[in-house]
Amino acid sequence: GGCRDLRAMAAALLTMPRLIGGAWTVIATAGGYSLYRSIRDFEEKSPCVREAVHLLASSGTARATLGGGDLMIARWPRHRSLDLSSGLARASFEVRGDAGSAFVVVGARRRAKASQAYEQALDDDEDEELAVGTGWRRYWSRPWELKQDFLNTFRSQASASAAGIDDEEPVWDIDSLFILPGGDAQNPVVLAGNPVGLPEYEAMCVRRDAESKGEKSRWRLRVVTGIALMAAGFAGGARVLKSMRVSQSYGFVRRSLQTHSDVNSALGRSVSVQSSSGTFGDRYISARLRLVGDGGAVADVDVAATRGAGSAPWIIAMARMSVGGLSYNLDRSQF
Repeated sequence: GGCRDLRAMAAALLTMPRLIGGAWTVIATAGGYSLYRSIRDFEEKSPCVREAVHLLASSGTARATLGGGDLMIARWPRHRSLDLSSGLARASFEVRGDAGSAFVVVGARRRAKASQAYEQALDDDEDEELAVGTGWRRYWSRPWELKQDFLNTFRSQASASAAGIDDEEPVWDIDSLFILPGGDAQNPVVLAGNPVGLPEYEAMCVRRDAESKGEKSRWRLRVVTGIALMAAGFAGGARVLKSMRVSQSYGFVRRSLQTHSDVNSALGRSVSVQSSSGTFGDRYISARLRLVGDGGAVADVDVAATRGAGSAPWIIAMARMSVGGLSYNLDRSQF
């Protein structure tokens, strides 16, 4: 019974990497699908993106860069931001034509009538929550709404309604629009409104934060950044050296045990390390390793060893294996 339990435990531990790999696969798939949907629904869920493309098509300034043919929104980059409470939205994307491309940033503002309707809807929702409650309490009194809310999550029209987008009457207006011909941030071209309030314009074109700093301040910033990078480099180098030393001493013990005749006699020819603990230094080893054989047998091995400076050979002070309730010393000459 005890042997079967050990074999079952060993089998479960051996399947753990597969479970972890499967979990990461699911996470990567979900992230990729979410990114795909974001790119696919970019034009539909971003206010005024299509209007911005139409404005570019009718602008002689934009046509000088893009050409006279059809305009196409590139698959990447595509970024959008929507603030329903303030009624502001912005989007950035790349538009390509037959003669060139341009990076486009558009800011949109919700119309006053739509903002009033949105605020009224929020007030109605708050009144309803006060009347029937929230969470499961609400669904307990109105179970049919659970199905409706579940279906709404898969309907893009629900997102459009929440954002204040109505097919009958447009409720968003272009507040500002500028382009970067060829992606050149040094030569922005403003086609509508005042883009000063857009974060993209401030970050890429104006750069007020960098210009407001004096030369002394920038010099201090460079010095501090350099010191921080040097410290991080030294710490990283020390960590790498320590990892290499640990890897060398650990590899020495692992290889020695996997090829040891006493270990092979007890566990079989195929031996793997299930876990390890203790100290693996460049001159000192004091560790315990749990070994698993191809048949599911498990053994614990305690190893202690020292060596001199440089590449001196290891001197094994102790090598003891415990398996099946028995404990005995291993032949130290095989290390």
